[in-house]
Amino acid sequence: MDTALATLLTSLALTAHLGGRLGPDALAQTFLDAELPVPLVLEDEVFGTEAPTGLLLAAPALRAAGVDRVRLALVHPTLPLRVPRVEKNARRAIARSSAVAVAEVRHESRAVLVLDGEANMRIVPCARVPYATVDTVSVPEAARALRESVMAALSIVETLDAQVPESIRNLQWRDWQADMSDGAARGELTGLLASPEHAIVLHAALDIHQAFSPVLAPASLQPPELGAALDRVHKAAAAVITAVSRDNGVG
Repeated sequence: MDTALATLLTSLALTAHLGGRLGPDALAQTFLDAELPVPLVLEDEVFGTEAPTGLLLAAPALRAAGVDRVRLALVHPTLPLRVPRVEKNARRAIARSSAVAVAEVRHESRAVLVLDGEANMRIVPCARVPYATVDTVSVPEAARALRESVMAALSIVETLDAQVPESIRNLQWRDWQADMSDGAARGELTGLLASPEHAIVLHAALDIHQAFSPVLAPASLQPPELGAALDRVHKAAAAVITAVSRDNGVG
């Protein structure tokens, strides 16, 4: 399962539900429409929901605790870590994730929500710290940088050909280009975004981040021009996700 997409959907759907913009039935339907399983809470150390329980039954506990927003936080060694401090026993699960969600009360963290590849969710306590994004790059600027970096990287991959590891050569380079150009609707995202036009580039950026998650140090890959290009692509994808999340209330 694409855990980055599932975690984003969780953040968007819960934030909309807690804000009264998404009804209970629509909360679950969001995941079904995306052909993803509805998250199942297997462990809740913060809000006291009786596990296992579905996301719909866990949501009232978050509301009772005053949670008013669930934001997305990307996880990768090369990206800034925007996850509040957690206990040692939860760090490994977070490190294995490509993204987590942070439940907040008036922009102060209360818990970290971690999804695994089977949509099982663990809710763990975290340090209570205020959060405010400092990113100022606009979505159009971030999207343009991502398109340009993907095109440049694809050119390098095709030029180097056999010198490129097969796992990198076989990534969905042309699909990413098409996704950012064809204007196709992304139903699982458009209905939840305040700016639905962001869905196309956001979906491509999420797919890129998920694909790059196993590559712990893209810049170190050889030849050097390949490593540098991959590093630019991943950071550009992260910038898109950050900008779109910020402008749509979950980042």
